[in-house]
Amino acid sequence: MSRTTIFEHIGAARHYEGTLRIDIKTMQAVISRSDLPRLVERWPVDVYDISDVMKTAGQPKAVGRAWISRSGRAVMYTIQGTRYVSPFAQVNGVLQGNRKYANVSIMREMPGSHLSLSSQKVAEVSA
Repeated sequence: MSRTTIFEHIGAARHYEGTLRIDIKTMQAVISRSDLPRLVERWPVDVYDISDVMKTAGQPKAVGRAWISRSGRAVMYTIQGTRYVSPFAQVNGVLQGNRKYANVSIMREMPGSHLSLSSQKVAEVSA
């Protein structure tokens, strides 16, 4: 059985006070200032819920991970068990101040190759 990966735009990643803030429909997450250089150097880093960061005096609990894909063309995020992706060139542009935001898309695995996605703006990639 073939599987198709669907990418659906769901939010944006912005540079905010030295952090990378990931705004998606269901929550706001953040990659810490100290982890951004590690991410760019291709190390996996923790992702935190921004509301936990604001209200926790100590170290907040990570809600996910972020890393650069093997090809080096995407930043992958797993946040609370859901997979997201941003183009690395866009994220790098955000971090360098050349862009206001980077697109964040949700990744969904769909069985079969016959999909009817009528009104959604969706990009398909066959896996």
